[in-house]
Amino acid sequence: MLTAQVVNSIGKSAIRFMAAPLILLLMFAGAVPPLRAGTLSGNVKASRGESVVYLASVRPVKFTPKSQTYVIHQKGMHFTPTLLVVPEGATVEFPNEDLAPHNVYWKSIAGNPRLSHDLGIVARGHKAVWTFSHAGDVPILCSFHKEMTANIIVAPSPYFAKVDEILGDYFIAGVPDGKYKVSVWHNGTTTSKLVTVAGDTRANFTLTR
Repeated sequence: MLTAQVVNSIGKSAIRFMAAPLILLLMFAGAVPPLRAGTLSGNVKASRGESVVYLASVRPVKFTPKSQTYVIHQKGMHFTPTLLVVPEGATVEFPNEDLAPHNVYWKSIAGNPRLSHDLGIVARGHKAVWTFSHAGDVPILCSFHKEMTANIIVAPSPYFAKVDEILGDYFIAGVPDGKYKVSVWHNGTTTSKLVTVAGDTRANFTLTR
């Protein structure tokens, strides 16, 4: 006859055996909580000008961009805003709101001249549209009006933020734990370092330019 201790042991083993498939089922169904996420924040000390902080995952990860359309206006002989940050795969519109025709082109993306492109002449009331599938800095120009310049920073992930121009602070919420290459773009120059995010994490930068 089985003792109470043996029966109890068999019962616990049976519960563990039956629980394992249930845990796997919950994981595939998305019922198990996702990886922890926190806020990456910090301070950027730099000379005058706008700055952007963006993250790239060290391990290959495919991010799906949100269905959002970004806009740079051509108005008053200026590109507005002069600095736009978008995730890789985002679509940007360039409507012409001036009387004069404009042109939208860039000589490179992330310094690569092979990624140059010219969207052609944009007449009054029309717009040019482009989907940016390569990450990096995109200096936007108009061949008709040399004073018209802007920069699009195409981030390799949805985790990015503009830096406060006065205080130099930035905040990027919802960053999953892991190791990232954190980059700061400032006045055409990019500075990067590896940062391990574990919950709420801070990463400060001091730029020499």
